[in-house]
Amino acid sequence: MLIVDDHPIVLEGSKMLFLDIDDIKVDTERDTTTALKKIKTNNYDVYLIDVHMPVINGIKLARDIKNIQKNAVIILYTGDDIIDYYPLVLERKIEGVISKTAPKDQVIRTIRSAARREILLNESFLDFLETYNKPKNIIELNEKEKFILNLISEGFTNNAIAEKLNVTQRTVERYLTQLFTLLNVQSRNQAVDFAKEHHLLY
Repeated sequence: MLIVDDHPIVLEGSKMLFLDIDDIKVDTERDTTTALKKIKTNNYDVYLIDVHMPVINGIKLARDIKNIQKNAVIILYTGDDIIDYYPLVLERKIEGVISKTAPKDQVIRTIRSAARREILLNESFLDFLETYNKPKNIIELNEKEKFILNLISEGFTNNAIAEKLNVTQRTVERYLTQLFTLLNVQSRNQAVDFAKEHHLLY
């Protein structure tokens, strides 16, 4: 398994979880660009990837890894609400998501299940499915997502949105990635066009 996280303390702590686990061998990498170069010559069975990283965030890194290794098993490792990433599981862009606050045994079980091509998810996944399985013409956005969508339509930059929300620019980038995934679009312009078509703007 390869663990990718730009925080050295977190990376070392994550690796320590597997020291006494004989069937899981771990490599680590802090730099996402270096990680991609490494993968081109050395594929791994499982990738455990932090979401918040500079240059290439975890979601984009997951996509880049799958472009290199089609059968890659990717698990996002995050301090955010894991429900935010369930759409990526259903769309087969990742194989799982684990909270950084999850106990060691849960992390180990999730890794082993993913390696066997089994999906081990929190009970909250069922609640998510109830919303996800609604007719596709029904788009439900929370207030934060609506607010961001309106700011995009008004031409706000990522930095300007960050100031409005009082968060970092990296957090805004993650919000946009999640929003684009939800709307199934690839860019700001497509998001705005979609929002106008489905009357999602204020």
